[in-house]
Amino acid sequence: MKLKHGWIILLLPLVILAVISCGKKQETETGAKKIAVGYAVFKPVTYVDEDGNPTGVDIEALKLIDELLDEYEFVYQRGEQQAIFAGLQSGKINIATTNSFWTQERENRYLFPKENLGMNIEGMYINKKFTNIKSLEDAAVQKLRLAPMLSGDGNHGILLEFNKRHPNTPVEIPLTDNAEAFMLSFNWIAEGRADFMVGPKQYYELLVESEDGDLHHLDKDVGFVEFGSVRTWPIFSKDEQELADAYDRAVIKLKEDGTLRRLAIQFIGYDTWAFEGENVY
Repeated sequence: MKLKHGWIILLLPLVILAVISCGKKQETETGAKKIAVGYAVFKPVTYVDEDGNPTGVDIEALKLIDELLDEYEFVYQRGEQQAIFAGLQSGKINIATTNSFWTQERENRYLFPKENLGMNIEGMYINKKFTNIKSLEDAAVQKLRLAPMLSGDGNHGILLEFNKRHPNTPVEIPLTDNAEAFMLSFNWIAEGRADFMVGPKQYYELLVESEDGDLHHLDKDVGFVEFGSVRTWPIFSKDEQELADAYDRAVIKLKEDGTLRRLAIQFIGYDTWAFEGENVY
């Protein structure tokens, strides 16, 4: 099945969509160091526009960061998420931007900057028959069935954190190695094979709620219940501390002057940064 909006990338099991060919930092004619930025297709965060150019709320933020850093020149390379992470470890990629959440596993392998680049409103994709479920704790207490999810996924990390905060009412987390699990979860919920899954609000809006969404036919069965927010990050290779420090300085400027808020409204439709003080994971 061919999906719109670039979501086909989530259904391709570890298929590289573009050759990640750039090696370690190289100098341009101006003396700036070339930085390989790997990105996957997660519209509206990172994607390719009609002219074939990388764009999205995070891509446009990174372009502005690049303008503030004369010593660097960012070069964007599209790929599948697992391949991009592999590129971080091998040195072929310097920065990965894949709408990533923090997890301990990722912290052990890669370098997280001090400043996050974005915010996601996080919630449950849930069968609409559960009209009494108003929070993730409600789902846990009533022992609703979570759809199987990939281990190490950012949403998996959120559930692990929830279980730490709620040791008496944890969510049972079934794990799978099926790379298609996230997309399949919507059908599983609609069919009653599972009761809910967790994920960002904008993906529900794009896939299910939107009239031209790939999964809009499930709108009568699958709803969304917000329960918090989560910070999202670009991830750096371990030896890029100097680059990460420069990134942090630039991001602080973009936060203080309201640029990141304006980009969120432009690409997502509302100010996700307004939820930074809410129940954050």
